[in-house]
Order: sequence, then structure tokens, then C-alpha cells
Amino acid sequence: MVFFARIVSFYMVLEFIDTFFCKPILEYSGYNFVNTLVYGAIMIFLAFWVIQPFFSKNGVKFDYSFSLRILLFVLAGSAFRILEDLRFLPRSCSPVDPAFYTITPGVYILFGTLTIIALLASLWLEKKTGKSHTHYFSAIGALLAAPFVLIAFLSFKNPASFLLIAAAWAAVTAITVFTVKKLWKNLFSDRQNILVVAGQALDGTATFVATQVLNCGEQHPLSDAILGFFPAGFIVIKVIIALAIIYFVEKEVKDPNMKGFVKIFVIIIGFAPGIRDALTVGVGTCN
Repeated sequence: MVFFARIVSFYMVLEFIDTFFCKPILEYSGYNFVNTLVYGAIMIFLAFWVIQPFFSKNGVKFDYSFSLRILLFVLAGSAFRILEDLRFLPRSCSPVDPAFYTITPGVYILFGTLTIIALLASLWLEKKTGKSHTHYFSAIGALLAAPFVLIAFLSFKNPASFLLIAAAWAAVTAITVFTVKKLWKNLFSDRQNILVVAGQALDGTATFVATQVLNCGEQHPLSDAILGFFPAGFIVIKVIIALAIIYFVEKEVKDPNMKGFVKIFVIIIGFAPGIRDALTVGVGTCN
């Protein structure tokens, strides 16, 4: 009976993994509440209990300048993700298959690992040459992003909609910054806060244009619910969330490097899907 129970339990686990993690990848259905929570929990744990403490101890400052450099790696990962949308690369739900790393969550694992390796290499080169690791880190990020961005732009079929997203994003970001400065002058004295708002604004405007102008589908269940109820409100909610996080971090987080890291984390989770969605619209795989 015990052996039989173990077999049943093992089968149930496999069925659970297949239903909530494997099928969404293979059937292009995207996210559900289960895999979203699991991916999010793992990402938060690794970011705040492993990556941030390690690199803080090794002299990395998570400030505005670092935010700009990390965006090169975000751009690289988002542009690389487009290759699967274009069917240049296959997809798989098996972590031992290279095709697993062309889509979420594999693409985050791949480029997160590449970013960490690049930062470690940059710190090593700093010790060897005496030149700041930031220069090496920027160079690696730019070299990594360049070929994937070039492929994406050469594959463009719908530049007008891409430019619409860019214009809407710039407008939303500018209006938000201008309005908030009138109410809270010092909020954007740290330019990193502008990037936090800009990242969420890009994710919101790209999603809005893709789903409401081009009638594309939304893969996140919560976002889909909001868009179905009040489409324009999705952008507003994203911006309000960004401002709320900034307010909390500025008020409650005392360690400057942890404060900067929290902002970078939010910047990444805004820009990564935002850039991917904008490029997806541009290459015409969502229309």
C-alpha cells in the first residue's frame, strides 16, 4: 500500500507540473496564478537573499549608473526572446533541452546567469587592470545586446505600432514625472526613480497597444482581467504601483545599496516584458 501510495503521489506531482508549468509553455497559453507565484518567489529569493548580498559585499553599487548598465542585459534578453516568437528558435519545457532557455522562465535563467557571469568577470578585470568594473560591464552588455537587437529590427514588419508604443511610453512617463514633481518635488531627485516609473510605464503602454489597438492576447491572468474591465486603467495601475514602491523604498529602506537594488529589481520587471512586447509588435508576431 505504501509503495502504491508513493506511485500515486509521484504521478500527481508530475501531473501538477505538466498542467501548471509544461502545458502553458508547449501550448502557448502563457501564465497562470500557480506558475506566476512560483517563478516570482524563486526570483525574489535569489535576488534578495543571494545576488544582492554577494555583490554588495564585493563593492557593487546599485545606483542609477548601474541601472543603465543592467538595462543593456535586459535589452539583450528581451531581444533574444523575439527569436522564438519569429520561430527562429524552438521551445521546450525540459530544462535539459537548450530550447527551454528561449522562453520564460528559461530565458530569465539564461540571461540572469549571463549577467552575473559578466559582472563577476568585470570585477575580476577591475582587480587585474585597476579600471572600474562598470566599464567592462557596460561593454559586455552592449556586445551581448547588439546582435539580437539588430536581428529584431531587421525583422520589423510593423514599425508604426512600435513607434506608437514608444510615443505613448514617452508621453506617460513625462506626464507622470511632471505631475508628481509638482506634488512631491524631491521624489525624482534620484534619477533611478524615473527609471522605475519608465519601466512600468513601458510595460503598461506596450500591453495596452498590443491588446487594445492590435487585438493581441494577454498571457498574464491578472493583467487580462484588468484589461477586460478597464483597459486604460492598466497603464494607470502600473504607474501607481511604481510610485507606491518608490514611496515605500524611500521611506522604509535605510541601506542605500539595498534601496537601489529594490529599484533595479522593479526596473527589470518593468522593462523586460515591456521591451519584449514592443519588439513583438514591431516584428509583427502580434497583430
